[in-house]
Amino acid sequence: MKHGQSQHFRVRRLAWLVGVCLVIVLIAVTVEGVQFFQTLRSFKEEQVIKHHQDLANKSVSTFLLLGLDNSGKRKLSTSRTDGMMVVIVNHKTKTITLCSLLRDTFTKIYSQQYHGYQRIETAYTYGGDAAAVATVEHFLKLPIDYYVTLNWDGFIQAINDIGPLSVRVDRAFVGQNYWGHAVHFKAGLQEMNGARALAYARERHVDNDQYRGFRQQAVLYALLKRLNQGALVAKGSQIMGDVKGQVRTNMSEGDMLSLIKYRTVLKHYRVKRVTFQWRTFDTAGRSMVEVYPDSRQHTIAELQAAAGRRAPLPQGPFVTNGHYLYNSDETVKSAASEAKADTDYGNPHVYIGELGNTKTGRLPIEVPLTNGFRQSDHTPTAYPDH
Repeated sequence: MKHGQSQHFRVRRLAWLVGVCLVIVLIAVTVEGVQFFQTLRSFKEEQVIKHHQDLANKSVSTFLLLGLDNSGKRKLSTSRTDGMMVVIVNHKTKTITLCSLLRDTFTKIYSQQYHGYQRIETAYTYGGDAAAVATVEHFLKLPIDYYVTLNWDGFIQAINDIGPLSVRVDRAFVGQNYWGHAVHFKAGLQEMNGARALAYARERHVDNDQYRGFRQQAVLYALLKRLNQGALVAKGSQIMGDVKGQVRTNMSEGDMLSLIKYRTVLKHYRVKRVTFQWRTFDTAGRSMVEVYPDSRQHTIAELQAAAGRRAPLPQGPFVTNGHYLYNSDETVKSAASEAKADTDYGNPHVYIGELGNTKTGRLPIEVPLTNGFRQSDHTPTAYPDH
């Protein structure tokens, strides 16, 4: 599937497209919901998004789903967001729009601790949920209403509690599990425990981050199918204990109840996937992803239209003009290797940037963490609506 391709498909195949939000909701529905809401209050971070409005009162809602690369067991000194997905639910148009961001996307970071350019995944490294939300808002020129940040320790144990997932593997490959050991995957439908499912969802070396996003969606889809089987009530307390301390969100109890109310309606909504067209480049010994400027503007327009903030775009595929802003310094790859990494859409690649525009700052060596989560800074997260 090409990076710029957009697809329309039915939600019946696709509770996974709503991602972590609906995973949490379905747990609440199928497994001791009252106890879940009591647990929810223990990790609700209310002050991250200032313009919070009750979900029940909104005809359009935007969500940012964040998956950390850290946890209490892994005990890294910093945390980044390996998974970043924007979900727009529009009740007027009966459409759910999804946009996954590649973690290596080179962009300006909005944080009280850092004001330069870096990979988008590092926004969380500098300023927690607030900086991650603010950076995505500015990159996409779109306000975020609700966010969910997930630590994977509880996810592994919850899948083990629920039972093995039946995940459809698109092709055979050898990946790595959470602890760096080789894991072999065969093509076809496979049963996976928590550790194996995580290894499949996090694999990116066999192709790239975009396809890793598709694998994550497949795992979440399998998880939701398993939750819908409804024989999990007896395990409710155990699952709630595993989730507690592994999730942070600004969603209120009322917001969660509204999602439960809408869940039967969402099955009939059209789902649209929006993706970027991009290239890779190298700077300061690190590989980065550049979204072509025209592709970024096109995707911004698509997302704003999905959120009802502008008129819909004309139908038809988009192809980048190949103009790019960031030139590689070849500290990682050769010029020939970079050319092979560039996405080829049939147009010549044209450098339109300025020399020296790829300078980055240093990542924090160590920050205070709790279960892999870091405290948010005071970065404003309401994108200015001009």
